[in-house]
Amino acid sequence: MLTFYAREEDWMALPKADRDAGIAEIGQWFAEHARAGKIVEGRRLGRGTKTVRLGRVRKKDLPMVSDGPFAETKETVGSYAIVEVKDEEEAVAIAKRWPAGGLVEIRPVAE
Repeated sequence: MLTFYAREEDWMALPKADRDAGIAEIGQWFAEHARAGKIVEGRRLGRGTKTVRLGRVRKKDLPMVSDGPFAETKETVGSYAIVEVKDEEEAVAIAKRWPAGGLVEIRPVAE
């Protein structure tokens, strides 16, 4: 799974024409890898850092619900892609071609 992080305030500070061009490049990147059969799912996440988290300290405890953001980070997750690749090297190669700025995180998905 590829997860794409960016600083929302940096993105929103770009001129609208630059953001539109970036969105077009991202769309082309997704389309190229989907046509190649590498991306099997991908979504853009809602804007903003408002998050709801549900968690428990112990299994017997009642769930706790709290508002976020939770991670001590300036970047937020903007989108993700589930990729089908033969190995980590292929995932890295696809991630390196990500046309936008920010950070791309690569994680295996449990079978």
